[in-house]
Amino acid sequence: MNRKRAIGITIAMLFASSVMAQNNVQITINLVNPVLNEYQMTVQNNNTGWWVDQTHVLYTTAGVLQATNTPPSWAHLPDVPWDAIPHNLRFEASTPAARIAPGASQTFGFKMNTPTPVEDWYIQFRVVNASNATKEYAFRVKVQQTLPTPKDAVGATAGQFAYPGNSEVRFQYDYEYATPATQFAHRVLDADSTERDRVFYPEIPDPPHLEHYFIGNLARDVDANGGTAGELWAFESEHAHWCSGSNGFQSLRWLRDGTPIPLLPMSWRFAPSVRQSDGSRRVQLTVENRGNRELRGDLYLYTQGTQLLRGSALLNWRALFRPDLQQPLTLQPRQSATIEFLVPASAPATRFFYAEFSSGANRLTWAQQEINSPILIGYLGALGANRPVRVQVINPNTGGSLNKLTIADARGVWRIPLEDGDEAILDDSGFYTPVWLVTVKARGALSQLFTEVLLPGGDTLDPYLRSQLVLGDVNGDDCIDDADLLLVLFNFGSGNAPADLNLDGVVDDADLLLVLFNFGAGC
Repeated sequence: MNRKRAIGITIAMLFASSVMAQNNVQITINLVNPVLNEYQMTVQNNNTGWWVDQTHVLYTTAGVLQATNTPPSWAHLPDVPWDAIPHNLRFEASTPAARIAPGASQTFGFKMNTPTPVEDWYIQFRVVNASNATKEYAFRVKVQQTLPTPKDAVGATAGQFAYPGNSEVRFQYDYEYATPATQFAHRVLDADSTERDRVFYPEIPDPPHLEHYFIGNLARDVDANGGTAGELWAFESEHAHWCSGSNGFQSLRWLRDGTPIPLLPMSWRFAPSVRQSDGSRRVQLTVENRGNRELRGDLYLYTQGTQLLRGSALLNWRALFRPDLQQPLTLQPRQSATIEFLVPASAPATRFFYAEFSSGANRLTWAQQEINSPILIGYLGALGANRPVRVQVINPNTGGSLNKLTIADARGVWRIPLEDGDEAILDDSGFYTPVWLVTVKARGALSQLFTEVLLPGGDTLDPYLRSQLVLGDVNGDDCIDDADLLLVLFNFGSGNAPADLNLDGVVDDADLLLVLFNFGAGC
């Protein structure tokens, strides 16, 4: 696979963020007017022989971006479809002379039309040379989040495998990402710690594609000649998933003279934890033998780590921590085992699990961050402060569902945690794929449907399910009509909660006006 590698460095500050693209183009975003949600983007072209002629600001919520100022001879085109992230604002040089020349810069202004709890964008830009050849890059640029959001769960894998001999040998693996990964990096090291192979994601392929998360398998075939029989080689991987994850080997083997020597093709998944009434968290660990031979060994697990271990520290974690769980494990081909354990309420809110499976000379260890985050989080805006919300989650492919009642906080943010009794949704075959339908029904407002939602977390760019409240539905039938008008009139002057649409404690003219202004909506 020949892909242009794009490495983004994101620096988060109070109201600014900057990203450097291969030391060629630097993009800086500043929040210049918090009251009006106005931002300023400066594009500095550090290329030699390449001009910048297009810049895209990409955001996943429709209709929220607009230009506030555009450099002379540049056009701005709102809501231009672009691959996987369709809602954006594009700036384009009107003439070749207006392009950003090598060494030059331009400043652009844009505005978010709605409050933006997550200031999180992809910035795509295009460069062109004198022969009109073009290259495109895309980077994630993030201003410090203004509200708590679901986090990426980071993890690492380390393996230690005995080299089978010095004849024609190759190291082959097929590493599976069964849940959306936002980043991974893999390395294979020989016994002298010399790097034999490396692969990194995200890599931006030829335009117009943008893979903002990865689901699938990474297959590699590594030339391993030159080793001595019995020496230990290493596999290392680091990754980021949305709020926990699943990964592991579909196949892992040495190949000598065409003969496979199987190793430990194991996959594992720490399901999101489920809060218990005493504050503890129930966690499911599922391990599966993905190979064609029996796996027999010992499984060790530590559940209260305070940091992500890497490299040799991860390989040797058992010298630092006493396992909370130790048990022999035998798995037939394609067989899985699920192990449940409780993390005490006193454990750190963000903790790391360390695990190891040992079978003779071959060891496979892994670490996974576990976060007490909700499976869904939503934003109702200022009018949604302290408003009751009903959230229904349905998988249209399997019929799996979850229904929750909650109340938005003082900032209009609602959260759906996993609690005792919700475990069944974790067993849904589509839990980790973006197929879920989510209906959000805030009291007094029309329902809003969100499609292709990812559990846990919402969306890979904007984890908030952001609603535009249309108030006036007093009886909750999703139609603002005569029945709602009559309910407001009959309860006028009272504190009847359903008819008190603005939640100010009394049914009055303000509530009546909301019904009248939105009359007929939803019907």
